[in-house]
Amino acid sequence: MKRKPAEADQARRQYAELAKHYRAIGPAAIVAALLCARKKDKASPKKAA
Repeated sequence: MKRKPAEADQARRQYAELAKHYRAIGPAAIVAALLCARKKDKASPKKAA
């Protein structure tokens, strides 16, 4: 069941501050995870004997 346009606008206004506050957390969490992730060791090439 879809919301009526008036109800959708009211909900959007109600949560606008929360959305504005938490919007930046997503990209920041991704950057933090990339910075904290351990780097993979590249397999050292084996010498042919």
